Amino acid sequence: MRNKKKKRIALIGSTGSIGTQCLQVVDSLPEKFEVVGITAMTNFKLLAKQIMKYKPKYVCISPEKRADLERELKESLFKANFEYAEISDIVRREDIDLVVVGVPGFASCEPVFNAVRAGKEIAVASKEAILCLGKMLFEEAEKKKAKILPVDSEHSSLWKLIDSYPRENIKKVYITASGGPFWKHDKSKIENAPYEEVIKHPVWNMGVKITVDSALLINKAFEIIEASYLFAIPPEKIGVKIHPEAIVHSAIELKDGTFIMSAHFPDMRIPIMYAMLYPYVEDIPFEIPSIWEKPLNFFEPDFERFPSLLLGWRCAKLQEPFPCILVSADEVAVEYFISRKIRFWDIYTIVEKTVSYFEKNRKELPSSITSIEDVKKIYEISKKKAKEIADLLVEKT
Repeated sequence: MRNKKKKRIALIGSTGSIGTQCLQVVDSLPEKFEVVGITAMTNFKLLAKQIMKYKPKYVCISPEKRADLERELKESLFKANFEYAEISDIVRREDIDLVVVGVPGFASCEPVFNAVRAGKEIAVASKEAILCLGKMLFEEAEKKKAKILPVDSEHSSLWKLIDSYPRENIKKVYITASGGPFWKHDKSKIENAPYEEVIKHPVWNMGVKITVDSALLINKAFEIIEASYLFAIPPEKIGVKIHPEAIVHSAIELKDGTFIMSAHFPDMRIPIMYAMLYPYVEDIPFEIPSIWEKPLNFFEPDFERFPSLLLGWRCAKLQEPFPCILVSADEVAVEYFISRKIRFWDIYTIVEKTVSYFEKNRKELPSSITSIEDVKKIYEISKKKAKEIADLLVEKT
C-alpha cells in the first residue's frame, strides 16, 4: 500500500542544474513532496526566490553570502521563518526523509556520507562522491540501512534493468555516451578544441565542469567506476557504446544472447523523479517528446581520440584510492582549462600523469580508507601533484 504522506526532502545544491530540475519535479507533483531544507553556495538571488516559494525550515548558504541573502529577502518584504543550519546538520534531521545531493565535485562527499550515516535515502547526482568514498560509503550504507539512489540517467536506467533480472543471468552491462561535440572530429581538432566549442553539448544542458568532462568522455570514465560501485559489477563486465541520439541510456546482455535496453527522451527530470519517488512509479507529470521517430545508432568508442575512457576501467581495476585520484586530478585540469591556461587535450595529459605517478608512489597516500579524513588526505595530496604537473605544462606553453 502506498504511503500518502508527503516525502520530506532536503535539497543540497538547490540553485544548480540538478537542484532546479529537482524543484521542477516538486512543482509537478506538489502532493508528493515537501521541501524542508535547501542549500546553496553563492547564488543568493535564486536561493531567496526558492525560500519565498517553498518556505523551507532549514537553509544553508556560504557565510560570506548570508548578508546578501537576508537583504534580498528583506527587500522582497518576505518574513523569514527558517533556521540557518550547516549542511551536515540538515541531512541528519529527523524530519528529512530524502536527501537529494546535486552539488558537483568533491564538495559532495561530506553531505553524502553524513546522510548515509544518518540512515537516509539519498538521491545522488554527484559521481565524485561515489568515486571518492568508494567501498567505505556502501559499507556504511549497509550498516546504517541507508539507500543510495542514482540520479545519473545511465545508472538510473541500469538500476531498473538490473533489478528486473537475476544477477546470474546477466553477462554484461552497457552504458551509453552521446559522444559529445567532438565524437566525429579528428584527434588533432580535439586536441586544440576551443573553450567555446567544448561547452556546447549537443544533447544535455549541464554545468560547465560536467560539460567539459563530457566533451573529453572523462565523464564516462567516472560513470564506469560509478556503475562498478553501485551495482557491484567487475569493471571488465561494463561496456560503453557511443549513441549520439542519447535515447538508450543503458543495456544489459543476458547469457542467452538477449539485449534488454532502457530508453527515454534525454530529460534529466525523468531519472530525478524516479529516484525521488522510489520505490513507487507515477505517471509522468510533464510533457516529453516521443522517442519513436528517433533513429538509434550505436558505435564503438575510439580510444585513440578518447583515451580518457580507458582511465575509467584502469582506475576501477586499481581500486581505491585511484578513483579519488582521478576525481582530484580532473578537477585541477578542468579548472586550468576553464582559466584558459592549458589546451583541451592537456586535461587528459594531467589526469593520466597524476594517476601514473601514484601507481608508482602509492606510499605517499594513506594505506587504507577508513574515514572521511583519509579521503580528504588522498584528495589533497593528489590534487597538489596534479597542480605540479599542470604548472609544468603551463611553463612549456
